[in-house]
Amino acid sequence: MKVLEISTGTAAACAGLLLAELGFSVDQIDIGLEYPHIDPDDIKAREVFFNRGKNIIAPGEIELTSYDAVIEDCGGEHLEELGLNYTRMRKMHPDGVLVSLSPFGHSGPYSTWQATDINAQAAGGVVHVSGYRDEAPRKLPDDAAAMIAGVHGATAAVTTVFGIRAGTESGVHIDISAQDTLMQHWTRHISDYAYSGMPLNRQPREPEGIHFRHTARASDGWIFMLALGQPWQDVASFLGLGQYLNAESMQPGAEQPWQAMQDDFTAAVASKGRYQWFTSAADLGWTFAPVEDPWAVASGPQTRARGSMHSVEIDGQTLAVPGLPFRFDE
Repeated sequence: MKVLEISTGTAAACAGLLLAELGFSVDQIDIGLEYPHIDPDDIKAREVFFNRGKNIIAPGEIELTSYDAVIEDCGGEHLEELGLNYTRMRKMHPDGVLVSLSPFGHSGPYSTWQATDINAQAAGGVVHVSGYRDEAPRKLPDDAAAMIAGVHGATAAVTTVFGIRAGTESGVHIDISAQDTLMQHWTRHISDYAYSGMPLNRQPREPEGIHFRHTARASDGWIFMLALGQPWQDVASFLGLGQYLNAESMQPGAEQPWQAMQDDFTAAVASKGRYQWFTSAADLGWTFAPVEDPWAVASGPQTRARGSMHSVEIDGQTLAVPGLPFRFDE
C-alpha cells in the first residue's frame, strides 16, 4: 500500500507514522510550514518523531494515481493550493481513498469552526473529568485528540484500501472528526451513566485516604500512591506512622495532622523500594504504582524483547525512539 500524507498538524502526521511503522510506503509533502511561536527544539523533536520511515517529497512531485490513499489534515483551502480536491481526485483516480482529519469534520454544524486540540478535547468530553474538583479543567498532554484521530485515520485507510482490492468497495472520501473519535474512548463512562446514573467526577486535589500529593519518592525512584476512600488512619498505619495514631486521632472524622506528619511520611516512603510498596499495597487492594521515567521504559527488557525501539541518527548522535511493537510479514 502506498500513502500520500499531507499534514499541517499532528493528526495526519500520526496516521502517516503508524502506516510507515506497519511497513507501508508513505510519502509526506513538504509544504514549508513555519511555526513562529514554537521553540525550534520542539519542532526538531516533532520532526524526529513523526517523520520516521517516510519519504519527504515536494508538492510538484505528486503523481496522484500512484497512491492507494491520501491522508490530509490541511483542509480544503490547502488542498486547492496543491491543485487537489476530492472531485478532481476522484476523476483522476476513481479507486483512490481520501481520508480527511479535522477537529470537527468537513460537514456538520461545527465544520467551519477554527480549533486547536484543547477545543476538540473539550467538545469530545474529556476535559470535564481532567484536573481537580472545584478547579478549572485541564487539557490532556500534547495533541491527544489529534493523535487519536490519526489512529482512526490510519485504520480507515488500511481497511478501505483492502476493501477496494477485495472488490467490496470503491474510491471514497472518509471524513473523520477528532471530536467524534475522542468521544468513542469514553464509552465506558457513557454506559455507566446510561445504566446506573453514575457520573464521572473529578477527584479532589486532597482526596480522602491520606492528604498528600500522590507521587512520592521511594528508595529507588518515584511511586504513585492511590488509596482513595480509605481512612487516613489505615494508610498511616500501613506506612508505619503509628506514632500519629492515638485515641483522639482514631475518633470518627478526626482530621489528619498532615503538617506534623509530612516529614515522617516522606521518610517512611523512602524506606522501601517501589516494588516492595507495590506488592504490599496490592495485598490490600490499593494501587501503589511504580513510576518509570521515559528512559527507563525505553531501555527496559520488555521493550527490547518486543523490538519496538529504533535507532535514529540526529546531528551525529544515535537516539532511541519508540515504534510499534509488531511488524507485518511480507
